[in-house]
Amino acid sequence: MLGDYQPYIYSTDDYGKTWKRLTDGKNGIPADWPTRVVREDPDREGMLYAGTEFGMFISFDNGSHWQSFQMNLPNVPVTDIKLHHNDLIVSTQGRAFWIIDDISSLHQLTPDVVARSPFLFKPRDGYRTRVSPANLGPIIEYYLPSGTNDQVTVEIRDANGKTINVYSSDALAAPPRGGRGGAGAAETQQEDPDASAGGRRFGPPPPRVTKAAGLNRVVWDLRNKEGVIVPPGRYQVIMKVGVLAKAWSEYLNVLIDPRVAEDGVTVADLVEQYEHNMRMRELVTGVNQLVARVRDAQTKMRNASTGDNDTAAKVSALAAKLLSEPVRYGKPGLQAHITYLASMTANVDQKIGRDAIERYAVLKKEFDALRAEADRVLNPSPGISNDR
Repeated sequence: MLGDYQPYIYSTDDYGKTWKRLTDGKNGIPADWPTRVVREDPDREGMLYAGTEFGMFISFDNGSHWQSFQMNLPNVPVTDIKLHHNDLIVSTQGRAFWIIDDISSLHQLTPDVVARSPFLFKPRDGYRTRVSPANLGPIIEYYLPSGTNDQVTVEIRDANGKTINVYSSDALAAPPRGGRGGAGAAETQQEDPDASAGGRRFGPPPPRVTKAAGLNRVVWDLRNKEGVIVPPGRYQVIMKVGVLAKAWSEYLNVLIDPRVAEDGVTVADLVEQYEHNMRMRELVTGVNQLVARVRDAQTKMRNASTGDNDTAAKVSALAAKLLSEPVRYGKPGLQAHITYLASMTANVDQKIGRDAIERYAVLKKEFDALRAEADRVLNPSPGISNDR
């Protein structure tokens, strides 16, 4: 304010008796960039963050050397810095607040990590939450040296060592999943009876694994291979690069959303919900496969030069029970009932209601009976007439 634009940051190791200047204009922060704020990271001794008149700097050696920590932050006065739950919060003059979510990788970053082969950072705890999961969910970070062109895979395993899901950098970008649940979901399922996944998956696209030089970040969406969100618990992350025999492994904890817990929902409730949703996913897959069989039989019968009218009538009766009537406010078929129940319990974190469990039992019984009837109609035993 008085024409002196030098940076002034000092440290003391003897409670203020003597002071050492950490900004001489030659060790990283320019000589004409005034400093406004400095903070030490409470989780890594000697790591300092400095806000200047023109941006951010960081030091890993207690201020002996500084380097730019600007990234995508505009060149703007940094007026204050706050570290809160491993998030770095910066206030600026005229450009709002800026937040780096999860700086736990910085606590583990050393010259040895940068100089050697790929490195998987230990993740901080994440939350199973439907509010800003990209920021609060489990974040997986890894370092890759320059020139890494091989495939990078990230595998998630549960506490028993069972593979939950695998993500690859070579996987094609998936289109967005279908819309929200309800009747619209049932219609989507009817149009997309995927035998392996049980119909179109709902929600945002799956995580993308990158292989850029430097730091890479993947936010796990907590979905297993079937697209069902897993419950809170301890999970293992395994990273592999190309055909290297070595694998990097770390564990992460997925915590219950404290707001959900405040409503009285427990981890045991979410485990029960997961088990119910997995049964529903299996039922959705089964009914979609049955719909595909019935539709295939109808197509073949329409294209046949001669047909069995009795069998055609039985197949049409199966279709009428499975599919919704193709008119406005038409009677929903079994497939619509099943997909509606699946979406009802998959889009919220809560204790499974007894009505949902009882409804599952009713629909499962109806499905089993309808599938057995389809087997008799579509795959009759040799030597036995359909008329029997």
